[in-house]
This record gives sequence, structure tokens and C-alpha cells, in this order.
Amino acid sequence: MIRVVSYWKAILAGVAGALAWEAAARLLIWAGLPMFDMVRLLGNLFFDDRQSWLWWPAGLVLHLGVGALWAIFYAYFCWSVLRFRPPIQGLIFSAVPAVLAILIVRPQLELMHMPTMAHFPYSGLFGVSDGWIGPVGIVLGHAIYGLVMGALYVRPVGRRVGTERAPDPDRAVPDLIFKPAPDPPSLDNFMFATGIECSYPTIEKGRWRLDEMATCGHYRHWRRDLELVRELGISYLRYGPPLHLILRGPGRYDWSFMDQVAAAMQQLGIRPIIDFCHFGLPDWLENFQNPHVPEALGAYAGAFAKRYPWIGHYTPINEMYVCARLSALEGLWNEQCTDERSFVTAARHLAKAAVLVTQAVRRERPDAIFVNNESSEFYQPCCPDPEIERIADFENERRFIPLDLLYAQAPRDDVRDYLFDHGMPKDEYAWFMSQKVPERTILGVDYYDWNEKVIDRDGHAESLGELFGWYVITSQYYRRYKRMVMHTETNSRDPAEAPMWLWRQWHNVELIRKAGVPVVGFTWYSLTDQVDWNIAISHPVGNVTPVGLFDLNRDVRGVGLAYKQLIEMFRDSTLVCPRWGELDETAALPPEPKQEREAAQ
Repeated sequence: MIRVVSYWKAILAGVAGALAWEAAARLLIWAGLPMFDMVRLLGNLFFDDRQSWLWWPAGLVLHLGVGALWAIFYAYFCWSVLRFRPPIQGLIFSAVPAVLAILIVRPQLELMHMPTMAHFPYSGLFGVSDGWIGPVGIVLGHAIYGLVMGALYVRPVGRRVGTERAPDPDRAVPDLIFKPAPDPPSLDNFMFATGIECSYPTIEKGRWRLDEMATCGHYRHWRRDLELVRELGISYLRYGPPLHLILRGPGRYDWSFMDQVAAAMQQLGIRPIIDFCHFGLPDWLENFQNPHVPEALGAYAGAFAKRYPWIGHYTPINEMYVCARLSALEGLWNEQCTDERSFVTAARHLAKAAVLVTQAVRRERPDAIFVNNESSEFYQPCCPDPEIERIADFENERRFIPLDLLYAQAPRDDVRDYLFDHGMPKDEYAWFMSQKVPERTILGVDYYDWNEKVIDRDGHAESLGELFGWYVITSQYYRRYKRMVMHTETNSRDPAEAPMWLWRQWHNVELIRKAGVPVVGFTWYSLTDQVDWNIAISHPVGNVTPVGLFDLNRDVRGVGLAYKQLIEMFRDSTLVCPRWGELDETAALPPEPKQEREAAQ
């Protein structure tokens, strides 16, 4: 599968385009202008030309059907391929059926019915022997069709905000399944994990929501997805319940879908790592500039932990830095702001939400384990220019802001002043620094080949590819926070390269464990392919990003087989000795980068 298609949108767009063609052609014919009559040609295949009350509806139905079929073809193979506005994409595409109609379809239809269609002059072998009226009329009709069809077939994925509905429950779940006393969560084995891609940000100034669980088919295939997890020998699953469909308002929850999923997880022996907030919010909370977000998420987390007491692993907020940056600094999601004050506001609201979520869960499960994952960013200056070096140095500190606030780790003085200068109250900063971090906390470090960036001569960050790798960058995070570590996300967008990428990441894990860093888990993210993550789900295009252990048809990819082999090979030999809390010992890590040494001095 290369693209997710909205079939009903494509069919409606194709029908509308064909109707627009027929309306324009009929008006021109009634006005006495020479115009090729496609509906008449099609209708006369079934009825005599004198029976216009019969051939016109028959021809129109066939015309509309052909228009719908071409629109489906366009949606699957051509939509979004050209970098033009949708109507122009449709216009360019219409040249394909127009040429076929002129050179092949029209002449063949005329030959098939020549004895009964004397009123249609034969257009010749390639449809151009009877003059220009026929070909020009066909091109004009297809142009109208393409413009209308292209204009209507837009946003094949996602839904308008306010129209989302929770998946319909297909059976009742016995209430008793959630009631037994939970076993204390433990780290008795290395956590081999995968995840269900569950992002749900809004775009277009909050008017359109992109729900990856819907787009990737999880709401329809969730039972099969859970079975696939176990078929690969995976026990841990990063799972983000659809916050926007569960949290319907203050104190109002719709648990119908999650009840089914939780029951099936229990039955299959899957240990979920519950992700409470994954790049989006319910409609009524709007975006991360809203100061009520932390308390609302805290209350939701408490209600969740109370309802599902057997679940013991949680991620309070997924990738806080990435969420704040793409929502409030780069303007892609949610509030779509592009200023420093908005970024600081989003970062502190996300960090405060993580603190309150953690506290709420611990009131229900004091022994819960928290996996705080963050994207392992790193910025490298392109040249020894003082301004370029300053930008890279600041970005390498900015990446730590949400985790610093969550872990009560005082940021560097200039970063602290930056927070104050852009709207963070000093009493709120003091509140963060006074928090006690739970001992049962794991630092999750995600890594993709775009995480390493170079600051170019214009001061802009450009993706650098894999230069230092997860081992070196994770070392920086470990030195700062001194917590047990988990490799919480990675994948490759090239399915052929993915197995090799998997093994490279695993060898990074092995190497850093030998250096003394207590890594307790590894994750290939995600279970299935994703949609539009090649453009950071900033537009509802529908292009499949082939990064999953399985494709969207739920057929296993090569990396899925490789991951299964890796787990079988290392499950018993990769031992875990949990060491909770902040660790004192220093691992034998690579030397600190020059920027970090200078900052420390």
C-alpha cells in the first residue's frame, strides 16, 4: 500500500466532475454550439437515438460511473504526487483519460455500433479524422472534470474537529476483568517493545484532526494488532488511548473502546506502557497554550489508573520537547504558533502536565513505573562562526527544557533567564525545582536518522543523518539525568534498509550497556506502517510511511522477522538489574563534546 484513499470522497469527487462536464456540454449543445456529446455516445450503446428519455439517463449513469473509477485511480496513484494546488493536479491528470478517449475509446465505440449510429461520423482509427470539434470537446470536457474532481478530492485522511466519534464497542466487557488486585510492576526481564502509532494533533488552525489510529486502521483491526504483538514474541506495547475520544469534558470519560482493548491485553499477556498524551488534545481543551491543560490531564490520568489498576507502566506525556516545538515554535500542529513565548508556554504546560499525571497515577498505584521518553536531539555547528556556534549551543540546551522541569534539574543560567523572559513565572519555576521525582522512573530516549541536525551558515537547522548515533547522544542525556534508560523509539523509512537499521540500533544498546549505562528496554516503533510522517503529519495527504513491523494490510515486513529473531536471540541473555532513582556512578562513556565541557566549566 502506497497511499491511504478515501473511497467515498474519491467517488463523490468523480461523480461531481462528470456531472459538471455533462452540465457544461448540455448547455453548449442547447445553445447551438458545436460540442461533442459523450453522454449521447454512451447512451446510444443501449437505446436508439430517438429515445432520448432512455439514452440520456443510461448514458449519464455510465458517464458518472466512469468518472468515479477514474477518480479512484487518481486518488491512489496520482494525488499529491505533483506539487500543485488540488484543482491543478486534477486538471493535469485529466489529460490521461482525455488522450485515451480521443485515440482509443471513442473510435472503438463508434466501430462497435456503426450500423445503428449513422448520426455519429466515424472519427477514424485514432479519433481525429472528423475535424477538431470532437477532440476539442473531449479535452474541454475532461478539463472541466479534472478541475472539479481535483478541487473536491482533498484531505483524504483525518476528520473535521468536532465530528470525531469513538469506535463503536462490539461487545460488552465484564466489569470483573479490571478488578483483581494488581501485581507489582517489575523489571524482571529486558523490555522488548513496539508501539501503536497514536498521534492525534490538529492542523489548519484547529479545524482538522489527524488521528493516526484511525488512518492506520487500528480502530478496525485492533484485535489483530494485539495478536501480531504476541506473534513476534513481544510482551511490552507502547499504547496511547485516544485522548480526544475518551476525555469528553471535565470529569466525563468514554471508556467503551479502551475497555475492550484493556481486556484483550490482559488476556494476551501484553504489558502496556500507557501514553496519556501524544501530540494532541481534546477539542474542548484546544491546544497547549491553555493553562487548564495540566490539571485536566492529571484528572484524566487518575481516573484511568483507577479504572485499570492492573496496568503498571506509564508515559505521562510523549516527547514533550517535540510537541512544544512543532506546535508552538515551528507552527505545524495544534496552536500553530511560531514565537519563543508560545514555545515556553507549551513546554511548561506539558512539563507541568507530566508532573501532575505522575502524581495522579501514583495516588492509585504507588508502585507504578514511569517511562519519560524524549526525542534525542543534537545540533552541530556547520563552521567555526561564533553566531552559528551560539545557535547550536542554545538549541542543545533548549532540547532539555521539558525534561529539566520534569526532573527538577536546574537548567543553565542563560536558559533559565530565557524561560523567565518569555513568560515563565518565577514561582512556577520554583515549584518545578521543588518536586520530588519518583524513584521508579526510566528515561526514554528516542532516535531517528533526522534527530541529528547541523546549523547551516544561515542559522537554520538541517537534518544531518546518523553521524554520532544513539550511543553518543544518549550518553549526553544519561550524564544529565542519571536514570535507567530505555531506547523508546526508532525506525527506518526504507523497508529494505530497516533490518540493518534495527541491528545498528541494537548494537548501540549493547555497547552503551557494556559502558555501564543501565539500559532496560528497546522499542521498534511502530507495529504497523504510519501515514504522512514523512511530512510530520503536517498535511492530510495520506501517503504511507513504510516504517512498521507490519504493513497496513497486516502483512509482516522484513524488519518484523528480523526483530522476532533478535528477541529470540537475546531475550534470555540480556539481563536486567533494576537500579531505581538517581544513579551516582559514572559510566565509561565517550568524552563530552566541546560545547558540554565548556558549559560545565
